[in-house]
Amino acid sequence: MTEHKQALRRCYLSVLVAVPLLTACACNSGSRAKANSNSGDGIDMASAVMCIGDRVNNPAEAFHYSYKYLDATGPVRDDEADITPQTMDISVQDKSGSHKYHGIRSDEGSWSSAVSDLGHLGFTAMTGRLVPLQATSAIAQQGSESINGYSTTKYAIDTENAGSADKKKIQTLLGKGSFEKGTAWIAADGCAAKLVLDEGVWRDGSINKDHFEIARVKK
Repeated sequence: MTEHKQALRRCYLSVLVAVPLLTACACNSGSRAKANSNSGDGIDMASAVMCIGDRVNNPAEAFHYSYKYLDATGPVRDDEADITPQTMDISVQDKSGSHKYHGIRSDEGSWSSAVSDLGHLGFTAMTGRLVPLQATSAIAQQGSESINGYSTTKYAIDTENAGSADKKKIQTLLGKGSFEKGTAWIAADGCAAKLVLDEGVWRDGSINKDHFEIARVKK
C-alpha cells in the first residue's frame, strides 16, 4: 500500500475511535445534514446519525430510541430507551449480559449516567463508516416517506452503485472489496428517523460483515 493510501486509511480509522456519541455540537449542525432537494450529494449521513445523540442528551419531545449491532458471530449490542424531556429508561444487551437504568433529568449525575450508558464504540464505528460516503454517488435520494412519526427524505446507500472515482476513493479508505449498503430516512430537522446499514470491511485479510440499525420513534 502506498504511503498516501496508508495516510488515508489512518485518517479513516481515527474516525472510528474519535467520534463521540453525544457531542452537543452534533445536532447544532443539523442544517448541514439536511437533504439536498435534488440528489444525495448534500446529505451528511454521519451528522444525521450523530444528531440523534443530541436528541438523547437534550430531548425536546418523547421518543423511543433503538440501536442494534450484529457481526458474523451474532448480536453484539442492543440498546432500547424510552426518552422524555424528564426521564430516560434504558435497556442494554451486549455480550457481557444485560442491564437496565432509569435516568432523571433533574439529577445531573443520574442523567449523565443514562446518556453515557448509550455511548459505546459500536455507535462510533457506525458513524465512522458513513464519513467516507459524504458527498459521493454512493448515496441517492429516493423521495419522501413518513416513518416512525416523522416526515422524511429517503436515501439509498450503496457503494456498488457509486461512480468509478467515488468507488476507488471509498475502497482506498475501507479496503479492496469492502462495501456499504443500506437505507436512511432523514427528517426535516436533519436527524435520522431510521438508518439500516450492512457492510463488509476488509480486516485481517478478509471481508468482515456487520449490520447496524438505529432509529428514533416519536411517541
